[in-house]
Amino acid sequence: MGRITRFSREPADLAGARRLAGQAALPGMVNAHSHAFHRVLRGRAEQRPRPDRDTAMPWREVHDQALQRLTAEDVFDSARMAFLEMLLGGITCVAEFHYLHHQPDGSPAADPNRYSREILRAAHDVGVRIALLKVAYARGDFGGDAASAPPRARTSSTDQFVRECEQLRTFVESEYPADEAWLGVAAHSLGAVPLPIFREIGGYAHSRRLRLHAHVSASAAENAACVAEYGRTPIALLAEHGLIDKRFTAVGAIHLAEDEIKLMGAARASVCVCPVSERSHGFGTAPVEELLAAGAGIALGTDRQVQGGLLENARLLEYELRSRVPTRPGGTDPAAAWWHAATVAGARSLGATTGALEVGRPADFFTVNLFDPALAGAAPENLLAAIVLGLERRAIREVWVGARPIITGGRHAFQGPIVGRFADLQKRLWGPAGP
Repeated sequence: MGRITRFSREPADLAGARRLAGQAALPGMVNAHSHAFHRVLRGRAEQRPRPDRDTAMPWREVHDQALQRLTAEDVFDSARMAFLEMLLGGITCVAEFHYLHHQPDGSPAADPNRYSREILRAAHDVGVRIALLKVAYARGDFGGDAASAPPRARTSSTDQFVRECEQLRTFVESEYPADEAWLGVAAHSLGAVPLPIFREIGGYAHSRRLRLHAHVSASAAENAACVAEYGRTPIALLAEHGLIDKRFTAVGAIHLAEDEIKLMGAARASVCVCPVSERSHGFGTAPVEELLAAGAGIALGTDRQVQGGLLENARLLEYELRSRVPTRPGGTDPAAAWWHAATVAGARSLGATTGALEVGRPADFFTVNLFDPALAGAAPENLLAAIVLGLERRAIREVWVGARPIITGGRHAFQGPIVGRFADLQKRLWGPAGP
């Protein structure tokens, strides 16, 4: 894909340049945590739980229904819809945390990577870069056995998982350019992946120099269960076994002790926060400023597709922090901090070459209409703050990936068919009286 070769003010170059009158260009954003098939769940699991139930219970019930119904083609259509929405919001690269591996009844597919290939096909079809994170899921939770894992996500054995990863890695490297699609691996969580398996997966990732991601410390209950089984909280346990380094990303990381924050910083590891999704579940907020001060990276993700944008997540994070600590250190520029999280830090979490408009990097960028009501009157010195904290999606006009126009005039070339097929999928999946 096309890369930036130089920046120029030479008259000859300017004469041949395409002018984007009234627009500003920014680097494409990087979504560091996505579950694309969750797009089918939007609006169907948002009722408040009863006091006697788990806060995530309504969502889990609908999620499990979707797991029992989605075909490979449905996975393709839901992923195309999710990726389209991301591109319309200025996201040009996504990490897909993919744990749907088997057929609807839980039996193995003839091709064990069939559903992974559908995700890759959807990303290529829509035009977004993708780090496909193949997820291990060996049990339902701490103390459980293999039978407690969701049938469609269940990892039969570590050896089998590694073989499938190698097959998928070979396929990706032979079929796609290296910076368009690449493989990473993930353990769903320590609750879902016992430590011995987690260590083997981590060893495989290390041997292939692949990124390793995992949900970590989303709740106090998770930490307590981990202590009960292993005598350590998740971050302390993983660090003790050499699994936290610069290629590791903890997703969530809401309940961290001070020493765990220091561990993450010393390792130069990353944390991906998904504020909109985490708030929808009633979870807390990761100690992002403390993690940044310690040297860890902070990336942003959309997680379960409650909505498909990163800037909405950045705003929610900033205002949540303000509500917790109204008087934060003077001179802090939240727009710059969260823009860095949505671009450079996200790219680092995934091992992507994107995230900045620099010579040698891919020409991934989006433009905004400076005369859109959301941005009108913004001066150059406060334009980034206006974009990060106030941009409306309608103001995004062009999105380019690898020097190719993907969104033009605020619309994707295949937007009609993608949206239409997704609407048909929702009708088939849920029916007029569905959840």
